[in-house]
Amino acid sequence: MLPLDVHIEGRNLEILPEWREKIEEELARLQKHYMDPILHARVTLIGTEHHRLGTFEIHLAAAVPGDTITVIRQGEYVLPLIVEALNVLDRRLEEHSHIRQQKVKVHEEIAQHGKILRLFPEKDFGFLETPDGLEVYFHAHAVKKGKFSSLTPGQTVKFAMEEGEKGPQATWVRIE
Repeated sequence: MLPLDVHIEGRNLEILPEWREKIEEELARLQKHYMDPILHARVTLIGTEHHRLGTFEIHLAAAVPGDTITVIRQGEYVLPLIVEALNVLDRRLEEHSHIRQQKVKVHEEIAQHGKILRLFPEKDFGFLETPDGLEVYFHAHAVKKGKFSSLTPGQTVKFAMEEGEKGPQATWVRIE
């Protein structure tokens, strides 16, 4: 089933039947996958003269309850461009659906104390150690109110922790 309202248009080019068919097929597939319906979809294919970015652009806008999701892509061939743009839309619809269903990761912001264990300045990360000996990964971007380059092993810090893909990681680190 297609979204309630679909507009497919071309600028500086004529929409070929196979392009229209592919767009409608992919939108129908996306419509079946998600809890929220796609209320409106606008797809604009543009023939450009920007050879550096590709000779075609696709602009996609999909209205879902509470949001409008947009995707813009450039490329040299239309069918792969359509597939790429609709795959991006698929990922963004999935994120939107998870947020609406409250399946997003909940972060516990409980401040803990620890000390800098090891630093890898060339790779912008390091490890903290909690008082009970747990090693916690942190990235340079997690350092608040200070600079990563000013940290030294043994320095005491406050931090908040969450479970990452490879183990515990600090969501923020602050020098005490």
